[in-house]
Amino acid sequence: MRKWSELIPGGEFRCFVKENKLIGISQRDYTQYYQHIYKQQDDICSSILDFFKEHVQYKFLEEDFVLDVYRDSWGRVWLIDLNPFGEVTDSLLFTWEELTSGHNLMTNQTEGDPAQQEVPAFRYTTSEVTFQPSPCLSYRIPRDFVDLSRGEDAYKLIDFLKLQKSQQDESDEEA
Repeated sequence: MRKWSELIPGGEFRCFVKENKLIGISQRDYTQYYQHIYKQQDDICSSILDFFKEHVQYKFLEEDFVLDVYRDSWGRVWLIDLNPFGEVTDSLLFTWEELTSGHNLMTNQTEGDPAQQEVPAFRYTTSEVTFQPSPCLSYRIPRDFVDLSRGEDAYKLIDFLKLQKSQQDESDEEA
């Protein structure tokens, strides 16, 4: 059982960890543009990286995993969930090919300064002018089927039963 909390979707991020290194951070609700993410991208990335280093890195037997975190308006980061590193977990704004190869994901904070640590790639929706369906919509069935299964639309149910009866009669005549 998990504690229930009301979370603002613009504060949820998915973090990809490979070989105990945070290699990528993705906005979880990528179908929406959140202006605060654009304005605070460096702070968001920094606070998630600090949280990872202090509370998560080297604390699990697995070296590769995915974690979902929430960053509140005060900059505090909370662990929401852990997931397996692989295609069973939605890669959101990354591809699994990018994540497994690791190429071009990590960047230095300051160009040319090798003493600076690498930071993970941070991806988020950058424009309000996006047209992406909700990921949940791909699992929906047509409204007519829902109505039929619940018996809410009697006329559709009657038409459906008549169709079934006529198809059955046709198959009986052929036989």
